[in-house]
Amino acid sequence: MNRSFVKIGVIALLSLCAWGCFPDDYLDDRPVVEKPDPKPDPKPDPQPDPDPTPEPDPEEDNLSYDDLSAYDHLKNYVNRQLSPDFKLGAGVTVNEFLRKGKQYEVAVANLNEMTAGNAMKQASVMRHDGSMDFTQVRNFIEEAERAGMTVYGHTLAWHAQQQNAYLNGLIKGKKVEVPSDQDSEVVLLQTNFDDGNTTFGGWGNDSKRTVENGAFKVSNPSAVKSWEAQFAYDFSEPFMLDKTYRLKFKIKGSAAGKISAGFQITDGYKSAGEFGTVEFNTQWKEVELTCVCSAEGGTRLIFSFGEFAGDIYIDDFVFLVEGAGYVYEELTPEEKKQVLTEAMDRWIKGMMEVTATRVSAWDAVNESVSGRDSNGDGFYELESAQWGNSNNFYWQDYLGSEDYVRIVVAAARKYYAEFGGTAPLRLFINDYNLESDWDDNKKLKSLIHWIGVWESDGVTKIDGIGTQMHVSYYENPDIQASKERHYVQMLQLMANTGKLVKISELDMGYVDRNGNTVATTAMTDQQHRAMAGYYEFIVRKYFEIVPPAQQYGITQWCMTDAPGALGTGWRGGEPVGLWDQNYNRKYAYAGFADGLRMK
Repeated sequence: MNRSFVKIGVIALLSLCAWGCFPDDYLDDRPVVEKPDPKPDPKPDPQPDPDPTPEPDPEEDNLSYDDLSAYDHLKNYVNRQLSPDFKLGAGVTVNEFLRKGKQYEVAVANLNEMTAGNAMKQASVMRHDGSMDFTQVRNFIEEAERAGMTVYGHTLAWHAQQQNAYLNGLIKGKKVEVPSDQDSEVVLLQTNFDDGNTTFGGWGNDSKRTVENGAFKVSNPSAVKSWEAQFAYDFSEPFMLDKTYRLKFKIKGSAAGKISAGFQITDGYKSAGEFGTVEFNTQWKEVELTCVCSAEGGTRLIFSFGEFAGDIYIDDFVFLVEGAGYVYEELTPEEKKQVLTEAMDRWIKGMMEVTATRVSAWDAVNESVSGRDSNGDGFYELESAQWGNSNNFYWQDYLGSEDYVRIVVAAARKYYAEFGGTAPLRLFINDYNLESDWDDNKKLKSLIHWIGVWESDGVTKIDGIGTQMHVSYYENPDIQASKERHYVQMLQLMANTGKLVKISELDMGYVDRNGNTVATTAMTDQQHRAMAGYYEFIVRKYFEIVPPAQQYGITQWCMTDAPGALGTGWRGGEPVGLWDQNYNRKYAYAGFADGLRMK
């Protein structure tokens, strides 16, 4: 067998721990010791004064990184005469924002727009059965409105953080009963990992999942409680009560240990049956286990391995149900497209019903362009399951490369108007690596090409391009010069489209002369100052190159430095924020401010 496949029930792992482009559980921002500002401004930025560009204050003009408290709040540096519609934003943790703590205070003081890290993505709103709960979305928008801030919608369509189990359930086919006089055995999941796909998601204790030498490898750095490190697979349909399920696989470890398996009901994390515990050693061992499903509603096959410190290898994995009594008749491509078009329409309709009167700008589609040009036409193809992650759901594989974005845009505009949206609706295509120097901005050129394809129907309109800008400052001067040159080229290319330009997810790390990522704890004063200079360059060039009418705004993605160790979570352990984790301003804050005020 050359690749993983699912027989009968086409199923997909939910992106349980998929961070996508944003870690929604750590970003926060606290006020710092600075000039007195007893209350955050509860209202939006005022209209420009009759004389919005007064003579510079000599003290203000001589601001120094060594006196960060002398800087004003960031939004006060935006020249509203030259850039009246410019939005200064940040990615925020919605739960933290709603608590109205430190993140809230500093966000309101410094910014005028927010982007929810995860709360407005499909997987955060849609349940396993396709029903949707917009409570958190509604609360977030209402609280932002009370604070005098706008909300930028992120995101209507993406291949990650979708409700995979539900979507795959829609397209897996028609259930056909097996005659009662026939024995049946339905294979639900089978893989030998030869395609390099890990198949399973997982979480806990900084454990990692990879494929090594054609086998699934899960690594646990230290021994903890069994359930504190797990991997799992989520199915589109619940396990059948009182039915017998079988697991067959090979297993070995870097040392002797044990692992347990069972069924889980995701709502409340309750057990629906246990396969028991498997002991293993350093030699391959063939295992066969059975379990009778003991409760209704279980959809997750889960393995717990927290007690074992080291590497576990699994191969030739088969999961089946005995005497299922049915098989699935696969849908045609046309049927799948119809079903998923209806699902996309229902999702966007639900979101627009809640947001239309308050949110007028959206990432319509996120990260649609791949980094592959297999046909040699000079442009990258769209993302696809052919080379993607099994934890994702690639809409474009079913809706088509041309129709995918058209369907999303049409539904957004239809329901935005239907539910009372009156401000111009601005729809963006958001992507990463558009500033790439290794391919001479080929990804951006490919995205511009695809926008032309999508708009060639004469109906579809893309209003803007969002560039994520998850960048680093490089100590190597030649590398840094190349990065800066291609950033400038990116802005020029985007400006030449005539579309709105948004820096959508700006954050920054640091790479030393040896090519090593530098942890926050190891950063020197000089390195912080270098990062500040790069921030100033990025912001200043945006205003220099992008015409005012095309300046949508800049969103700082990580308000604070990332917690944890390097390589964990989203840019874990890196100095990615304008504030540190103690909510003190950094030199990066000053660099960003200097860029805004065009020092």
